Amino acid sequence: MNFAEPPNGVPGGEPAAPDPAAAAALAQRRLERERQARKAAEQLLNEKSRALFSALQDAKRSERRLNLALWATGEGIWEWEPAAGTVTISGLVLGGTPLPDGPVTMAALLARVHPADADAVRDALEQHAAGDATPIDLQFRVSPTPTPGAAWCWLRARGRALQRDAQQRALQVTGTIRDVSAQHDAEQLAQMLAHAFASTMDALVVLDTGWTVVQGNAAAAALLGCANVAMDGQDLSQLLQFRPALARPRPWRGEASLRAAADPAGADPAPVFEVAITRIASLRGQAPQHLVALRDVSEQRRAELALQRMALFDTLTGLANRASINQHLSDRLAKPDAQPFSLMFIDLDGFKGVNDSFGHRAGDQLLQQASERLRQVLPDAFIGRWGGDEFVVALPDGADDYLLRESAQLIIATLGQPFLVDSHRLSVTPSIGAVNHPEHGRDAQLLLRRADAAMYGAKSQGRNCLVLYAPQMDDGVERRSRLQGLIRADAERNAFQFVVQPMVDSQGRSTGAELLMRWTTAEFGPVSPAEFIPIAEQIGVIPLMGRHALHAAARIARAVGDLGSAATVAVNLSPRQLLRPDLERTVLHACEHHGIQPAQLELEMTESALVSDIAIVARLLARLRRHGFRLSLDDFGTGYSSLSHLRDLPFHKVKIDRSFVCDLDRSQASRVMLQGVVHLCSNLGLVTVAEGVETEAQFHALRSMGVDEFQGYLFARPQDHTDWLTMLQQQAVRR
Repeated sequence: MNFAEPPNGVPGGEPAAPDPAAAAALAQRRLERERQARKAAEQLLNEKSRALFSALQDAKRSERRLNLALWATGEGIWEWEPAAGTVTISGLVLGGTPLPDGPVTMAALLARVHPADADAVRDALEQHAAGDATPIDLQFRVSPTPTPGAAWCWLRARGRALQRDAQQRALQVTGTIRDVSAQHDAEQLAQMLAHAFASTMDALVVLDTGWTVVQGNAAAAALLGCANVAMDGQDLSQLLQFRPALARPRPWRGEASLRAAADPAGADPAPVFEVAITRIASLRGQAPQHLVALRDVSEQRRAELALQRMALFDTLTGLANRASINQHLSDRLAKPDAQPFSLMFIDLDGFKGVNDSFGHRAGDQLLQQASERLRQVLPDAFIGRWGGDEFVVALPDGADDYLLRESAQLIIATLGQPFLVDSHRLSVTPSIGAVNHPEHGRDAQLLLRRADAAMYGAKSQGRNCLVLYAPQMDDGVERRSRLQGLIRADAERNAFQFVVQPMVDSQGRSTGAELLMRWTTAEFGPVSPAEFIPIAEQIGVIPLMGRHALHAAARIARAVGDLGSAATVAVNLSPRQLLRPDLERTVLHACEHHGIQPAQLELEMTESALVSDIAIVARLLARLRRHGFRLSLDDFGTGYSSLSHLRDLPFHKVKIDRSFVCDLDRSQASRVMLQGVVHLCSNLGLVTVAEGVETEAQFHALRSMGVDEFQGYLFARPQDHTDWLTMLQQQAVRR
């Protein structure tokens, strides 16, 4: 029995006919399900899209915020892949210039690191890549350009590994990097300022508004007597005088006297400090503080006072100097109610002889003693040193003729007393010229000039006296003033004339000649050497005139040598020339320039020229003698220490002063002294020359004593050198 159901559920097995409605319903249901599925898928897709878009926007915003933060801080990003050996740096500004983004090799990066920093950077990166979990934080210097020579920039790189493998080796290291050069420079500057604050010799103190020390340096601690540099809470009672300055918003500068706490009652004046107070604004809203700087300017102020004193007072005597004298007189005369007073101009007679014979040191001591004597006898007068051995005395207002003459007598009496200098009793006398204001002038320079003229009048009247100005004295002052200008100009252009005076031996043959200087002016005609030489010495042109004389002597010596004569030319050296360091070079240059040997020149000097600094002169003369120059001591017997000069100095000739020769006929003492000098020189191997021989009797007497050579009017007057050359030629013919 077959219980099987017929196919399609149709009894008897016959297929059932399709139901259209059911099929349509089935299809409808299928379509609905598909529509719902699509709608759900679209909704899900939309939601996913919106979420993805939102996430993308958030990422962009985060990136923008990150970029803004990096830009604001100056940070860049660096990424390092150790396995690849590449470093990618982006957003870095180096030395003010943005660097191009992109990967570079680690080797290329390290090549731009400062040699002193490269090893430390390499070691830190390698340790981190090998597993060290310590974050990277490096500061190092790099060159902003591949080209050597650029200034180094400081970088700070921080970062850590974001990925590591199973062995903890870093796969990727990421971090920030920025240029910290400005910060580093600021830190260095701060360190330098802190070091300067601590080590400066100036005392620096920081105060708060409560007058309490916030900070100070070692110099301030020492000044204020603090046990340590901190000076916590130290009360600065010495600085109370500056309290008003703390209330000022602007800086304040001034000076104050402060005594160190260690020496509260010192004998010396309290040191003077330059004080500067500056307000320091607070950075955190606190009350402002003040920096007080104290610099010890005591030495500077003392130096300034010394300079002021030098400007107004003579450094040797302590008296008012020339500038102060002029100022005193000008102020006194400028007063509307200027009173009559007397003015004296004083010159010390014989002072030049002291200077020449005993040296400038002795002369200075004499001037100091003379100044003190003037102060003692004229305590109410204004006293100044005009220069050299000249003084000016202005008597008090209302001085009359009696007071003037009484004051002058006091000066003559006190300055006429001997001065004890280095165990020597030295004597000078004052020549005093005087004027009265307003009788002789109302101008300071006019009064001084007329007092000076009156002083020369006192000299002409025998010295050691007072002479009151008279109008006719102006002529002499004007002449001296004009001669000073003329001789200075003529010395510059060598407008002097030179003549020679021959020297002869006992047979009358010329052995040499002395060069003499002559000066003729268009305004005054011939001027005596006795007048123009002191003027030249006074205005300082003697060295220049001496060079002219040296060249003139060398030129004449060349002409003598060309004749085949052995005669020498003697030229005098002044005391100032002997002390000049270039004298040796000057005389050698004159010989070289004119083509002569040093032995053809005879260098003369007086005894007074030797005593200014005998040690220096002795060394100079020894060098000149080694060069071959002949050295002669002129005017022998008129100075001091003559015998020691003959013994110690390398002279070959001694010229006996004419004063011995003039007295030869009248004075037995002169004859004895002269015979002794000649005998002494002969024993020392020195040639003797007698000056000023004018008579046959003098010549025969001197020759009988053993004098070797003679000079004077008896044999030849000063003459042009060509006349002497003729004498030498005739002399050669007679031989």
